[in-house]
Amino acid sequence: MEARAVTQPTRGTGAEGEFDAVILAGGRGSRLGGASKGDLEVGGRRLVDIAVSAAREAGAARIVVVGPVTVDAPTVVVREEPPFGGPAAGLAAALPRVAAQRVLVLACDLPRAAELVALLLGNGGQRREGRHESARDRADRPGADGRVVVDGDGRTQWLAGLYRTQAIRDAVATWGQANVDGLPVRRLLEPLDLAPLRDEEGASADIDTPEQLATARERATQTGDVGLEPRAAHAPNEDPDVAANEEGPSAMTEKPKHLPPEALDEWLAEAKRVLEIDDDLDIGALLDVAKEVAHSVARPAAPLTTFALGVALGRQSTASDSPEVFARLAELVTARAHAWEVGA
Repeated sequence: MEARAVTQPTRGTGAEGEFDAVILAGGRGSRLGGASKGDLEVGGRRLVDIAVSAAREAGAARIVVVGPVTVDAPTVVVREEPPFGGPAAGLAAALPRVAAQRVLVLACDLPRAAELVALLLGNGGQRREGRHESARDRADRPGADGRVVVDGDGRTQWLAGLYRTQAIRDAVATWGQANVDGLPVRRLLEPLDLAPLRDEEGASADIDTPEQLATARERATQTGDVGLEPRAAHAPNEDPDVAANEEGPSAMTEKPKHLPPEALDEWLAEAKRVLEIDDDLDIGALLDVAKEVAHSVARPAAPLTTFALGVALGRQSTASDSPEVFARLAELVTARAHAWEVGA
């Protein structure tokens, strides 16, 4: 599957110059019941679409999304190697697609991404020593490698930053491409010379738990921050005329229904009751397999593959060793799906 990068005109200010954007959406969402963070909706919009729109509206020349999600062209989607290797591996995977001298880096789970981008690009300022100091004043000092958001508790938000591209390339080279898998992104970026930008409004609050998701949705409702552009029913780069000519609705082309993360456990318990099985299922790992197959092969292949995985697990395991057998089979299928994409 070939990803095409299309250069868009830069809409940022001339003083800010051209920049590309990398949206990291490759997390497992383990505390969210294995749900894909990027596909969760806040205010009627997927989180990944919120981040992509924030970068696009700010003037990003190219946008690269890393993770098992679908986005509309011309945004490019790539995967880290190995899949779910963490944000440092995601950055390394995106760098070959980055052409601008600066790169905006955002996590996909930031529902207030537009506010953070405005802060990073200097459209907001801070008071210091009795004068108004802009973000640009603080970050464009000689030798600076960029700007990074710091939350109200003093924690650096590494996945909300505007970095010098070459500085990140050098950081990856220092560790070595093979060593960034699982590397904490703090260790990759902390040595850089960065200007901290204080987030006084709480815009850097991310979503890691069902409670945080509920809070973000409640805030979106209260503030009226809801999406006005519903996502198209057809897949990215798919001919909408072909989708429109299909006979009857298709679960693989219609906009999916998004369950609250906690509802996944409830449904799994009900499904196990109906099917009369007692095995403990690793729902996060199973969803990871489905997402990898959907991204690397095709969306209809995901349910077929998980069904085949269940059949194989039943034939090859006993109650005592099923977790180990499942982990082996899941790894085997995931590796084959990734190779299928590379060879396509």
